[in-house]
Amino acid sequence: MRFKFKTSVAVLAASFALAAGPALAEYPERGITMIVGYSAGGGTDVMARTLAPFLEKYLGGNVSVTVENKPGAGGELGFTAIAEAKPDGYTIGMLNIPSFINPMIQRDPDYDIDSFAPIGNIVSDATSLVVRTDSEFETLEDFITYIKEHPGAVPVGNSSLGGATHTSFLRFLNPNDLEVTHVPFPGAAPSRTALLGGHVAASVMGIGEAAPLAAEGQLRILATMRKDRWSEAPDVPTFTELGYPIVAGSDRGLAAPAGIPDEARDKLAEAVAKIMDDPEFQEAARKQSLPLNYLAPDDYAAHMNDTYTQMKAIWDKNPWIEH
Repeated sequence: MRFKFKTSVAVLAASFALAAGPALAEYPERGITMIVGYSAGGGTDVMARTLAPFLEKYLGGNVSVTVENKPGAGGELGFTAIAEAKPDGYTIGMLNIPSFINPMIQRDPDYDIDSFAPIGNIVSDATSLVVRTDSEFETLEDFITYIKEHPGAVPVGNSSLGGATHTSFLRFLNPNDLEVTHVPFPGAAPSRTALLGGHVAASVMGIGEAAPLAAEGQLRILATMRKDRWSEAPDVPTFTELGYPIVAGSDRGLAAPAGIPDEARDKLAEAVAKIMDDPEFQEAARKQSLPLNYLAPDDYAAHMNDTYTQMKAIWDKNPWIEH
């Protein structure tokens, strides 16, 4: 009887251990790394660093979220790092649409759409046509009139060849038979610097990046590719209201490597949904000129696939780089 009693205790102890195991391993139990495929100080990096403390707040458990910058190849190095990370929920990252999609159209990168588990879109930074305040171009029509008379003569900066601002601008230029000289830079910051320094006549950049400088009187935003006017820049007209129906820009959201456990993905998605409703986060985003636009995981995934179809059609008609 004594031997049987010891066996029963051992079995009971093992049962308690098994029951306690999942509780001890409940996600998240350690720090999370958030990969950004761009340098510090750009729009995506600012968004990630604004988001991080709120992720910590809503994930709970004293978890820390660390932003890790992996710039290069128009964001592709960072996107690849997210796709190839261990799918345990402890490495996540920012995806930019269409920037992470365009390499799949141009060539064969080390990822595809199915390499990622979408968590939620957070910001939609509409591409905007911007000039210096001393520019001869007062309106979008001024710009169009001039480039019609001087095709290919106007240098226009963008943040990368085949990137969000460049391909958005093509969606305006190509159907209207307009031609400029595209001047790519390795990111939004150097493109903005070139415009301020007078090295290009205009630039295409996110309205969230342009609006603060416009408010300071350094830049003039001729038009934005938002669906409607942005409350933070109410005097800026949309391309659509000016007769050019296009909505485009850089959508910035959160994703994890495909294969992440459902529990981790659900907790991350729930946290992002709560963050988007948090007045403190909304105010922080407003101060950083981040145009918020939440898409839940399924809608975010659908947007990725829709954008791929749209960008593929543009590429098939008029490739933005030689191939």
